[in-house]
Amino acid sequence: MTVEHWFDFICPYCYVAQDRNRILRDHGIHVVEHALQIHPEIGPGGTPAGPRSGPAYEFLAREAEVAGLPLRWTDRIPYSRPALFAFEWLRTTRPRSAERFAAAVFGAYFADGLDIESADLLVRLAEEAGWDADELRGALASAAANDALVASEARAHGYGIDGTPAWVAGGYPISGLRPRQWFEDWATALTR
Repeated sequence: MTVEHWFDFICPYCYVAQDRNRILRDHGIHVVEHALQIHPEIGPGGTPAGPRSGPAYEFLAREAEVAGLPLRWTDRIPYSRPALFAFEWLRTTRPRSAERFAAAVFGAYFADGLDIESADLLVRLAEEAGWDADELRGALASAAANDALVASEARAHGYGIDGTPAWVAGGYPISGLRPRQWFEDWATALTR
């Protein structure tokens, strides 16, 4: 069984969704991750983040804690397209490295409060994930990286997906971060 998952590195629900993907993988489900820029209006340099309080943020804090994911809010939302380019290009060339890279980028932003728009940071994280630094720098400057991301976004839109996190199993999309137990039940149903 394969489930496709779309995410954006600036989406806190996607950060917690790493835990949901772990649940699927623990049930023997192959999860193929794809990038989708959810806020194309946020350009280079990012944008100031508004207040992060209220029920949605309390929910995210609880879910991140249960998942063992440190969560630190920053005062800016970065431009995520370079990180998404890097992920999609890496996914098409070295899928295992892409998974490690994605986890590292999520951690850099949500746990460490770092600027994931920084090419130097992306190169360092890619190297730590087993990718050549010069190869990544070249990819970030190439049309191939953009083409891979555009193809991923077109695939998402083909399923009617325009937000993250979103999963597709058997051609049917499921949107939004649902409770852990829901994913346990879904994984069990998928593997029957």
